Amino acid sequence: MRKELKQSLGNTISAITLQRFFENNYKIKTHNDLRFIKTLDKLCMFLGKEDLNTYIRDRVNKLNEIKVGRNPDLDFVEKDLILKYCQCHFDAFKKLPQINLNTLLQYVIKDSPYFTRIKMAMEEKGKKKLTFITENNSSNFEIFEVKNISDEEDLKVIKTQEFWNLYFLDAEKNKFIINHLNTQFYFLRKHDEQWRIWDNYNPEQGKILKIN
Repeated sequence: MRKELKQSLGNTISAITLQRFFENNYKIKTHNDLRFIKTLDKLCMFLGKEDLNTYIRDRVNKLNEIKVGRNPDLDFVEKDLILKYCQCHFDAFKKLPQINLNTLLQYVIKDSPYFTRIKMAMEEKGKKKLTFITENNSSNFEIFEVKNISDEEDLKVIKTQEFWNLYFLDAEKNKFIINHLNTQFYFLRKHDEQWRIWDNYNPEQGKILKIN
């Protein structure tokens, strides 16, 4: 604390005062009490600010920077991208044994490492004449979590928790069932001024994309 503030306010806050503060147990008229203002000054000092006014000023400036410099719905946009990509990939399975990945290019960068792996895995399924079974919800997927763990100017990393339940049949009616809960990491880069998936890290990817 600055010396003059320490002398005028003291350097302790009673347990009862803190309890009332965090329980919001103050009446409207109490807000005009000088003792309450001094308590807020002390709390702001513990947060590394000089006083309440400094905290309010810095908070307002930070909110203005967010509004001007960054899309406040950014997390929603990224979540929407991942969810739409997963649905698009699921729908691509429905077209087997035909291979059509054009719609994936809305969400995945063409010629990226991830798109190359997806294409190879789908072509393998096509060669084996696999068909995708969705009747009675026999195949489905669910995304439990989409979390932004890195946000840089040219790269974003998104972590997901996903469950994939996939049911395939080959020409001889042999069943291939994939039932797997996994954690995935999506690496996003800008392409044509839009964020798209560039790569993906899934420690157990082979269990989902490849059928021996």
